[in-house]
Formats: sequence, structure tokens, C-alpha cells
Amino acid sequence: MKHMPSRDTTGKCEGECENLVRENEKNRQKELNAYPYSGGSSPSVPWAKSRNEQPGFYGGHV
Repeated sequence: MKHMPSRDTTGKCEGECENLVRENEKNRQKELNAYPYSGGSSPSVPWAKSRNEQPGFYGGHV
């Protein structure tokens, strides 16, 4: 490795420096915000009030 980019060693960017991770995070957030979300309450289920039963008691994968 003869030449290390200066942005990796000094943090200063010369030329085109893209933050692809941040740009993709913003794009993904825009996609998620496009879906409707009510934010309202959900119905209460009696078996969720207590954690006395072992996982998988009502079936499903543990």
C-alpha cells in the first residue's frame, strides 16, 4: 500500500468525498417514511400481562 488517501489519515477531504453510508441511511429513512403509520394503540392481550410462562408456551419458535 504505497498511497493512503489523505482523508483516511488526516480526515481532510480533497476532491470528491462521498459519505455513502450516510446517504444510504437518508434514502432508507425516506423509503420508511413513505409508509403510513398510525401510531395509535393496539389491542391488549391477556397473556402479555404476565411473564410467568416459559417462552414458546403458546407455540411458535423459541
